[in-house]
Amino acid sequence: MYKFLSEEWIKAYMDEWNKNDKLKEGLSKFSASIKYFVEGREDQAVELIVKDGQAVSAGRANSKKYDFEMWATPDNWKVLATGQMGPKAAMLTKRLKFKGSMITAMKYMGAFEESLRMMGSIPTDWDGI
Repeated sequence: MYKFLSEEWIKAYMDEWNKNDKLKEGLSKFSASIKYFVEGREDQAVELIVKDGQAVSAGRANSKKYDFEMWATPDNWKVLATGQMGPKAAMLTKRLKFKGSMITAMKYMGAFEESLRMMGSIPTDWDGI
């Protein structure tokens, strides 16, 4: 079990990402730096670096500018990761906050949704967040 959005969790997420052929194929022309964090805890953010659909690096985020940033309350992250709410609905209702190119996000919406649903496959300690 990993604490949600810990350094260990994001590395396990990177491993799952790279096992997901549907995701990698859907993002084969996509490269970006992505920052994830729990609302109010940006100082504990983690990052995932994607090059041509492959996750190439994961770990603690730093103060650099990211292509995309996503954050939510602990409860909303859990609702997303467990599939109780889809990513589109979460963004429309502002339960998932998002910063970055909306045009790019819309272009890759299917893969973006897959990446968020995949969070539920990581053994997560939700009580620790």
